[in-house]
Amino acid sequence: MKIKFLGTSASYSFPLPFCNCKSCIEARKRGGKDLRKRSSLLINDDLIIDLGQDLMSAAYMHQVDTMKIRYWLQTHSHSDHFSSSHLLTRLPYYATIDSPPLSLFASKTCMQNMSVHMDKEHQGANLLDPAWASRLNLDVNCVSPEEPFICGAYTVTALHSGHMAGEDAYYYLVNDGSDTLFYGIDADKHTLRGETLDYFTAKGIHLDILVLDHTRGYNIEADDHLNANEIIELIAEMKRRSIIDEHTKVLASHISHEGNLPHDEFAAFANQNGYDVAFDGLVVDISV
Repeated sequence: MKIKFLGTSASYSFPLPFCNCKSCIEARKRGGKDLRKRSSLLINDDLIIDLGQDLMSAAYMHQVDTMKIRYWLQTHSHSDHFSSSHLLTRLPYYATIDSPPLSLFASKTCMQNMSVHMDKEHQGANLLDPAWASRLNLDVNCVSPEEPFICGAYTVTALHSGHMAGEDAYYYLVNDGSDTLFYGIDADKHTLRGETLDYFTAKGIHLDILVLDHTRGYNIEADDHLNANEIIELIAEMKRRSIIDEHTKVLASHISHEGNLPHDEFAAFANQNGYDVAFDGLVVDISV
């Protein structure tokens, strides 16, 4: 499996547009790996997790051919993870030529909320309307938690993240026939350490790549996300349960300015605690 991080920040990018905290000032000064777009992940060039606001800027910067993307897993409908404007360019109205077919997988409530966003830009847009799906050249699939489904060459399982009230937001477990990845961002620590780890244990799942929410730094309170303390505890628990081992590639993503260090210092801290820090454009290929 090969993955490429198209974005690694939390909801408002990093640095924030109008913030003069120490972290944001330092990120602007250093540039490079310290500049983070909104979180999104590309798997094996043809499967994307979250069609976010920064998709095209990431594609330009990191040599991604979006025409190769055939499968799309959406975690939830928050605007940092879903760009209705990018999706709507698939309409003939925008003079898009030969748009390749795209298969979308998400919860029904996520589809409904995505459609609300779309309707604000193009009246009547509705992902659950077959006529609209046809206009967008989309194969729309509502998926349920803990029920594996086939997505091209992948076997995928959606798991409840508990991130949004009134919407079934998901983590995704993805197997490409050789390796297994878990994408666990926008993480509710209670759900992740409870039913998610219990599911892995019950199913005997071993992860080759683990991507975890690292919204906040060490000792920074994170009710609805994870901080560095919780990442360290979670990694230890997953090792105890044999969900991961020393060969598992563990990476932090969904990183905010709240208590997180500049990238080089952050990476050094993470390495001392059993994980790595992703950055925009990072490629991890465990198939070689």
